[in-house]
Amino acid sequence: VFAVQRFGTGGVGLVFGPVTALWFLAIGLSGLNHIMDDPEILLAISPHYIVSFLINSPEVAFVTVGAVFLAVTGAEALYADLGHFGRKPIVLAWLAIVFPCLLLNYVGQGAFVLA
Repeated sequence: VFAVQRFGTGGVGLVFGPVTALWFLAIGLSGLNHIMDDPEILLAISPHYIVSFLINSPEVAFVTVGAVFLAVTGAEALYADLGHFGRKPIVLAWLAIVFPCLLLNYVGQGAFVLA
């Protein structure tokens, strides 16, 4: 990072943009692999299971919801330096690469734990 930092954000982006895209694609493919191993994880999308979890395990649900809030709060740091880019590239990168790959990865981790 420090070697290319002197070239400005354009120089850093030239190197780290493709590396980051490859990283997201790799974790997305890894998650997809685990989803294919145990597709039952896709049942977790149903709100029925969420409500059942909240009702049947309120203590565990309380801790889990707290962890989710902490994770979402930590994600705020992702947006700290986005002022260097316009709205269009940010939305495009998020919707085309980051969000789908993170979703595949997180669901794939759940499938891995269940398997």
